Amino acid sequence: MQFEQVKEKIIACFQGLEGNQSVCVSTPDGELTHHEDQPVSSASIIKIAIMLEALRQVDRSALTLDQVVEIEDVNRVEGAGVIYHLGKELEWRLTDLIHLMIISSDNTATNQLIDLVGIANINHTMKGAGAFHSKLMRKMMDREAVKAGKDNMMSGKDTYLLLNQLVEQHLLSNSSMKWAIDVLLQQQFKDKFTSKISTLKKNTLAHKTGELAGVEHDAGILFTSRGPVIYAFLTAGLLENRYGRDAIANAGRLLYDFYKED
Repeated sequence: MQFEQVKEKIIACFQGLEGNQSVCVSTPDGELTHHEDQPVSSASIIKIAIMLEALRQVDRSALTLDQVVEIEDVNRVEGAGVIYHLGKELEWRLTDLIHLMIISSDNTATNQLIDLVGIANINHTMKGAGAFHSKLMRKMMDREAVKAGKDNMMSGKDTYLLLNQLVEQHLLSNSSMKWAIDVLLQQQFKDKFTSKISTLKKNTLAHKTGELAGVEHDAGILFTSRGPVIYAFLTAGLLENRYGRDAIANAGRLLYDFYKED
């Protein structure tokens, strides 16, 4: 099968969905896009940007990965993650909070990191990567902010641009790029891109997922023998979440099968 054929099949996975989809894929054979500049509710995909800004501050020696970060009560929220359910006397390092934010999408860790690195700095870093259609406007589980019309937004193209910072050195040091990829490789949520792939080779997929009611996202870097494949599959406005998960799973299987080694 030729790349153009795979490209058409992947785009077709999203064309039948209701709501808004924003898809951007960069491969060694070319790009694949579908409404790539359409901003949608980011769900937990925005946590990629928070990690980038935290690591930028580590590179500048403003922070260290081993420093202890106190979790403030105001930042303890429910939803994804485990910190909310654990004892307040526990001690957390910056490295722990970033890992939990990415691999288990911990909302409490995320909110504390937002306070630590600053919303304005996170948005500045996104713009520095060329992500002009994306913005962090609220913390996780802030329902009042959502009611007031404040939501975190990202587009498929912007998500690609942020992930591209981990393979092309621009905003981060080489060591921070490798560290971030290692964290993304430990992703625990596997119900979208990987769900229809029977055997995924270890250290092949570094990714982040996100979901809310009517929203399903998966974005990451697929490492192949021909070079990295960076993808962002964002779906929003879904009648039922399972439709978005299924579209991403079908697209992921097509992309993986095209680049897997025989």
